[in-house]
Amino acid sequence: MKLSGLEGKRVLITGASSGIGAGMAKVLAEAGCRLVLHFNRNASGIEETLNTVQEMGAEAEVLQCDFAQLETVRSFFDEAWQTFEGLDALVNNAGIVTKSLALKDPEGVQFNETLAVNLQAPYLLSTAFAQCCIEAKQGGAIVNNSSIHAQATCEWFSAYAASKAGMDAMTKAQAVEWGPYGIRVNVLAPGVVPVERTQAILSQPAMEKKWTQNMPMGRYGTPEEMGYATAYLLSDEAAWMTGSVLTLDGGLIARGNYPRRD
Repeated sequence: MKLSGLEGKRVLITGASSGIGAGMAKVLAEAGCRLVLHFNRNASGIEETLNTVQEMGAEAEVLQCDFAQLETVRSFFDEAWQTFEGLDALVNNAGIVTKSLALKDPEGVQFNETLAVNLQAPYLLSTAFAQCCIEAKQGGAIVNNSSIHAQATCEWFSAYAASKAGMDAMTKAQAVEWGPYGIRVNVLAPGVVPVERTQAILSQPAMEKKWTQNMPMGRYGTPEEMGYATAYLLSDEAAWMTGSVLTLDGGLIARGNYPRRD
């Protein structure tokens, strides 16, 4: 079944230069969306994403912004909103994966930097989107790309896990606040999805076995699969879905850290 309501939908995707964001862009382009593609530093990556979606026939534009500079986020959003004379959807995908032991960051420098990019910037973007939708008297949909680290985490991830847990909670609160205006807010929570910066190490046989033996599905996810899930969350088929967390992790979280029973 082809998802409905996506043809011509104007969508801002942050962090679209590579990885999951690029996968989202390809799937939404195939569905007929008009795309505003955000990037920060990866100019060659965003050019590749842009060329790919345009070859698929999608109308797309590129905008740059460093979300660590929070004072620039609103002007960036306003430009994105004006690109196609409005937006129908926002995908908060951009983020940084911080690996730091709390005791190695006692002043919270990395912690604060992580929250700025992963939580505060999406808050500002989502709020700006909601304000503009309400003013335009239209509905809208937001997908926040979180992580399974919001649900269960491990060493080195206190900052990252906190930012994603905060995103999950923020999503639920915003869904409640903005539901009466026809604005839906949901979370996509990916598990282990190899992307450009992790492909080499995750594809090593020993590393792949370490991860996939704990996944009931027995394999990693793909950026395109995250794109399909995003398309569903933005589609008319998900019209009654808001404040939810959609976990795609091959069953990793469901299995838990139990001894294997072979």
